[in-house]
Amino acid sequence: MPASMIAASGRLFFTAALIAAAAGCSYRVGYEPDYVPEERPPFVAQGKLLIVMPEEQYRYTFQGSPESEVGDYTTMEIPVGAIVTDVARDVFDPCFASGLVFADDRFVDEDYVLAVEGDLDSFMYRYSRIVETGFDETEADIWIAPEVRIALDVRVYDSGGRQLLDETYDSGLVSGEPYRTAMRPAESVNQVLHATLHALMLDVADDLRPLLIGRCEVEDRQAPPS
Repeated sequence: MPASMIAASGRLFFTAALIAAAAGCSYRVGYEPDYVPEERPPFVAQGKLLIVMPEEQYRYTFQGSPESEVGDYTTMEIPVGAIVTDVARDVFDPCFASGLVFADDRFVDEDYVLAVEGDLDSFMYRYSRIVETGFDETEADIWIAPEVRIALDVRVYDSGGRQLLDETYDSGLVSGEPYRTAMRPAESVNQVLHATLHALMLDVADDLRPLLIGRCEVEDRQAPPS
């Protein structure tokens, strides 16, 4: 049998086995602090940040299949609202000296310097098949890369209600660490989701910093030693 046919047969067998093993599987994931990268915004503001998180947003749970043929017989249940809340707390709490407050709306009795509210614009995940043939086509390796894309519509207000920012933060397609086999493929997606949200929150923080000038004291945070 030609080497190319052997390689093709191996790929088809692997894909069929993967689908058969995953067929009908449903996975539920949640917030995992170990999945959040350690990097934090490089400043400390001497004020309080309000994040508007209505109950319906906090309780929003995504349920669906990947936007890929690989794993399309599986479904995931992802409490996106709760994960966004916890990642936001991880990122913003250390850089606001007077604390971080979550509320249903901006009209609360809190002495905050800025209020952030937003909506989930879009979310998708998929499994991308990667074929590595190397120098020997008979030894084709098939790897799976989890991929996530998420977009957040974010608005920022000062304590007087004046809108200062209206921006969409789109992650683009973000790939995680490829793997050959995984007993918990949903966790690989969950890990990429946490890292992607973390990166988006850092982008938001970069845009918050100039808005804080003149509203409270802002100090640059020293980078940890390498």
